[in-house]
Amino acid sequence: MKTILSLFDYTGNWSKPYSEAGYNVIQLDIKHGQDIFEDTIPAAISYHQEGKKVHGILSAVPCTDFAVSGARWFKEKETQPAQYFGKDVQFENTVDMSIGFVLATLFLVELFQPEWWVIENPIGRLHTLVPEVGNPKMYFNPCDFGEPYTKKTALYGEFNTRLYKTPVLALEGSKMWRLYGGKSDRTKELRSVTPVGFAKAFFNANN
Repeated sequence: MKTILSLFDYTGNWSKPYSEAGYNVIQLDIKHGQDIFEDTIPAAISYHQEGKKVHGILSAVPCTDFAVSGARWFKEKETQPAQYFGKDVQFENTVDMSIGFVLATLFLVELFQPEWWVIENPIGRLHTLVPEVGNPKMYFNPCDFGEPYTKKTALYGEFNTRLYKTPVLALEGSKMWRLYGGKSDRTKELRSVTPVGFAKAFFNANN
């Protein structure tokens, strides 16, 4: 059975096609009780030492400090203390914490050497702040895969980019910010939900 490691995956939308197809999906998110630095990485090292393999890695790292939609607050974020209370890991500010999430993903990629891996984030400065991730392999909008709204998103990594598209008119426009603007955890969760159509197309191209 192939194992998929799905990081920062609160809703499970992105990994759902894999679990439905019978893959062993390890879905991890701080809101499910797994801290990537103090829980996920130590567990992954043990998993690797046992000779277990990971076929693919999905990573939807939090976009708050990267997305261009929040550019007006970039300077403020670079001096804002990180709201992270790990025992062994500390960060100078919230941007350093977000960079740490990406580097943690890259560590797991290096550890497991999966067949494919991908990091998702809205267009922004992720690859500028973390050049190790490389340039985006592709961009997409939800309307490319059957959902009538826009949210231009970049995909980084090593994966099959030939996703089958089912384009529709973006009649709802950029509904994420129109309907789910704000700084509450709930609105952030709604903005970060992986579009179902995209998730299915990605699975069909990378399985």
